[in-house]
Amino acid sequence: MASENTTKKIDPLYTIFEQHLFNFQDPNADRGTFVEGIVKEYVAHLRSIGLAVPVEWQEHIFEELFFQVNTMLVKKIYGCHTIDEFTAKATTAQKRRAKARYQKLTRATRKLASKPKKEAA
Repeated sequence: MASENTTKKIDPLYTIFEQHLFNFQDPNADRGTFVEGIVKEYVAHLRSIGLAVPVEWQEHIFEELFFQVNTMLVKKIYGCHTIDEFTAKATTAQKRRAKARYQKLTRATRKLASKPKKEAA
């Protein structure tokens, strides 16, 4: 029981979201632009690990991801009027944890991307 691998799974979408949130730099960016950047990075992550989004489903998937990230943003910054206000209130420990999770995700992504692809039989 104690020898089992207890490593937590990383939620790539939330990890990317947190990274963008805690490293927010452009106070002039609107919410849509902010959310779109997260969605684009997440889709790029999926592609880098070999998952493709079929063209006929792309628009629907992007819309769903946009909705999910927007909901995450609303819940995360509840009580704050802007992302800047939220990040100003965030503790150093919160920012460090988010950065560490993001770095772990990027290492795992690079590791997966460097594995040789299996050829279709």
